Amino acid sequence: MTTADNAGARLHIVVPYRDRESHLRQFVPWVSAYFDRLVPRIDYRVTIVEQEAGLPFNRGALMNAGFLLGEERSGYTCLHDIDYLPVDADYSSADCPTPILWYGAEQRPVAPGRSDRTVTTNLESTMGGVLLMPNTVMRQVDGYSNVFWGWGYEDFDFSLRIRARRIPTGRRKGRFQPLDHDNDGFTPDATPSPISLVNRRLFQTLWSGGKIPAGDGLSTLSFDVLDRRPCDGGGAAGAQGRWEIVRVRFNHNPRPDQEAAVAAHRDSRNG
Repeated sequence: MTTADNAGARLHIVVPYRDRESHLRQFVPWVSAYFDRLVPRIDYRVTIVEQEAGLPFNRGALMNAGFLLGEERSGYTCLHDIDYLPVDADYSSADCPTPILWYGAEQRPVAPGRSDRTVTTNLESTMGGVLLMPNTVMRQVDGYSNVFWGWGYEDFDFSLRIRARRIPTGRRKGRFQPLDHDNDGFTPDATPSPISLVNRRLFQTLWSGGKIPAGDGLSTLSFDVLDRRPCDGGGAAGAQGRWEIVRVRFNHNPRPDQEAAVAAHRDSRNG
């Protein structure tokens, strides 16, 4: 049976996005061409979820919004950062949460061109980067938290949502080409940034009681679709009609300490 014959095997790729136009120009044609070469074929759609300018970036809420926009037309979802281009990775259907990012993510620069410092990711435990999720499991854990504005800790929270429910996980060691960029979680000397520290404290508070935080996720997200437009998929033959860019506005706001921390990090970088 091919993926096209099985509605449960239809893949929806969700890409959170804002202010990374150079990455977008590389990501779209690269990923389109990659899926064109796959044998057997995967029936896929891509939603690039663009956050409206103004408030700090909210990756978790964007993942949730993208999932909701494509849930009814797919059986599983790939939550995919825009700064990883697949070289050799298995996007086929997964029956449990399955990260597929490995090679290419081991070490990343914190400030390319301004610092030689790098950060190392624990690839044995991370749920970030490129993650396959059955839609039923995404619903079971209520998606991502919507409260982590700026940078960081939505992935840690998401991992605990899965593990606290004792949901089995998988792992596939895919190879990706990373696209370098400033890491807002760190200063150029690789110490945690102000927003990283604020979100760490928030994460610790949410989980301090030893219970799964309730009332925050897919079930509570409110957002408006400002516009949606097709994307040509970089001209790949099999990409027509599969790509869409959707710009959204969230109907909740960051905490004052998150806004202040994001502003402090931005000012220090620009100064």
